[in-house]
Amino acid sequence: MNATAERQMELTLPMVPDIEIAAARAASNLARELGMTSESIDEMAHAMIEACINAREHSGSEDRRIYVKITGATLGEGSSRIDIWISDHGKGFDVDAARSKRQARSAVHKRGWGLSIIEAHMDEVGITTGADGTTIHMVKYGKRSES
Repeated sequence: MNATAERQMELTLPMVPDIEIAAARAASNLARELGMTSESIDEMAHAMIEACINAREHSGSEDRRIYVKITGATLGEGSSRIDIWISDHGKGFDVDAARSKRQARSAVHKRGWGLSIIEAHMDEVGITTGADGTTIHMVKYGKRSES
């Protein structure tokens, strides 16, 4: 099977409760179209939800918007790739400080696990952050579902 042309979506979402579900549904629909397994789709959706919640709860964005870009393509040999960028125009954060805080948490704490969840569920994660906002770039690779 040859690689397909890249498919792309861009969403601008208001920072309101549960809006992360809309972003996850959009990416999940694309992943299904590309033939990704249910497990890969669920992991990707969970990571997206966490990234959107983090943007909504922690960014301090004055425009109160989350910017989502999703691209996906079939790579050939039954594999696919989805790239997701979740961005905000907030104040940014110290990634190293966030990582050191999560290492100090115990299993009893129910909050503060967003970055860990994102990194556990995605194949690649990159974070760019500064005074003009934050972008989390996530990549999920998948093999064609057998169903």
